[in-house]
Amino acid sequence: MSFKIVIPVLAAALGAGTMAFADPPSYARSESLPPGLAKQGKVPPGHARKIWGKGQHLPSEYRRVHISDWDRYDLEPAPAGYTWVRVERDAYLVEVASGLIAQAMIGVLLD
Repeated sequence: MSFKIVIPVLAAALGAGTMAFADPPSYARSESLPPGLAKQGKVPPGHARKIWGKGQHLPSEYRRVHISDWDRYDLEPAPAGYTWVRVERDAYLVEVASGLIAQAMIGVLLD
């Protein structure tokens, strides 16, 4: 095999590999929704029934429905700086400033 063939093949292989490291779109690097879904007010398909756990961050689009009647669901009162948030039938105790989940109660909200 001659070097006239090997060198262009290697150069093409190395050049093609760098394309895989392109930056994702700006909405993929943040908590915002892709433009089409944001206009429709929809949740991304991969998040349709996502369950988060303690220590994870709840995305901001899920922190909008606060649970003010926490005692109705036998939840503890939220400490200062935290709030209970409802996502479908799940309750999350979330730090208001960051969205950090302190407690996750899955399937407790039946109504």
